[in-house]
Amino acid sequence: MAHTHAQDELVTVIEGTWYLGEGVKFEAAKLRRYPRGSFIVIHAGVPHFVAAEKGAVVVQVSGTGKFQTEYLEK
Repeated sequence: MAHTHAQDELVTVIEGTWYLGEGVKFEAAKLRRYPRGSFIVIHAGVPHFVAAEKGAVVVQVSGTGKFQTEYLEK
């Protein structure tokens, strides 16, 4: 589900493969693959969506301040 955050989101892929796409609605064709060890910065206000395939995926998400999510798709 597409969403935004009020602050930058810093993501490290610890295990598995994580997928991230940018846009105001989920579109599988826009997903980019991020394998274990990837570090991604999603800037504040950028609409995005995420996905995972089969198997475990572990990510570490960090930022500053209160973490808020605004969903764009209802």
